[in-house]
Amino acid sequence: MNEVDVLVGRRVAAARRRRGLSQMAFAALIGRSESWVSKVETGVIRLDSLSLAQSIADLFGIPLQHLLALEARSGHGPAQAGQGQTLKLMHLLINPRDWEMWDEVKRRWFFGQAAASVMTMLDLLRTHPAHAHDLGDRFESVRAGRVRLDGETVEGLEQATLGYRRAYRSSSAFSLIGPAYGTLNVLLELAPDAGEHHKRVVSMIGQMSALVGTMLMLDLGDFDSSRQYLAIAARAGQQIDDPELLGFALGCRAFHASYNGNRGAGLGFARGALDLAGRGIHPVTHGWLSAVASEMHAASGEDRECESLLDEAATHLGRADPADQWLGIGVFNADKLAAYRGGGLMRLGRYAEAQDALLGALGRLEPALRKHRCTAHIDLAEAFVLDRKIDDGAEHAIEALRIIESTRHADSLRRVEKLFAAVRPARTATVRRLGEKLIALKAMS
Repeated sequence: MNEVDVLVGRRVAAARRRRGLSQMAFAALIGRSESWVSKVETGVIRLDSLSLAQSIADLFGIPLQHLLALEARSGHGPAQAGQGQTLKLMHLLINPRDWEMWDEVKRRWFFGQAAASVMTMLDLLRTHPAHAHDLGDRFESVRAGRVRLDGETVEGLEQATLGYRRAYRSSSAFSLIGPAYGTLNVLLELAPDAGEHHKRVVSMIGQMSALVGTMLMLDLGDFDSSRQYLAIAARAGQQIDDPELLGFALGCRAFHASYNGNRGAGLGFARGALDLAGRGIHPVTHGWLSAVASEMHAASGEDRECESLLDEAATHLGRADPADQWLGIGVFNADKLAAYRGGGLMRLGRYAEAQDALLGALGRLEPALRKHRCTAHIDLAEAFVLDRKIDDGAEHAIEALRIIESTRHADSLRRVEKLFAAVRPARTATVRRLGEKLIALKAMS
């Protein structure tokens, strides 16, 4: 049992009693046994079907999010290993048709449950699987010496993982998060008996968790669920002592904290990630982390620190070997660094310089890098608006919306909405077009 399951059970029992139903009568209404109802109400078993949860919520006239105790899940940690419980992976128990990407409550429930399963697996794998005698039938093949992964299969999985991380440059979360989670599901199934490939599989679990966490944060605006997956990525990096994976996860946490309103914590995560560089990380990762930290300093008005970190980022990129793959998401190169520089100058109030830098970056960023181009358009729009060039800013905001139509990037849309609210009093023809485009896009969502 865990505290969230117990809380859900109590809420089911309380709602049942308010309706004056016995456990037997309630069981008959939902097509389950009286014993099943008793176990759910006491937290012995988990309410593991969203469609059934929705039916129960409708029956009792209570909100689904209350019944599932979503408010208690964001800080809920995984079950502790070594308690003698048979491992149950929720991702194998949930029918994918039982949740909907467009429904925020169901999406949060699904990914919250799944995150607990991933973290549980990592906890159980912390010691060598051959000595994990309390894991039940899931690890029988390991104890028997049967290994299900060969080198060729691992290489194929690594290529798939790399492909999904690259696809984030242009794909929407609504098309990518399902396959990414499916790959994570496969990795979790194979991890207990990966044998000599154990570290490579745990690394891929961390990489895919970072990708899922990034999409939940930036594309879907779900910061609570995102934090759980970014924590999984960091745990995986710690577990296999991989400073690059851990550093990348901390860099993602820097964005998470900063975009969620805690700029100080964001800078702390970024600095913590840079501290790992001395242990040896990929030059591109090092450059990206320097750029991330520069953005945090720029937001605080610290010119010198921002410029210094951007210069460091350029130096690290200059040392990178194009043939050596980094563990990041999307792309980070000299063109993207130019966009970071422009965004930093905009945040520092140096609007004319920011405009030149961002226009130059947009001239070089490949059309396929849609999300990176969208961010540059929005930074440029803000630089123009803050420089009192309202129509120029509105034009670039419109360009950003054209990209958001296909990417559905929640953070970008939020920024455009905020910019439109600032320029709306101008009532120019371009601003009106921006408003119409924004309304049309929101109507399609």
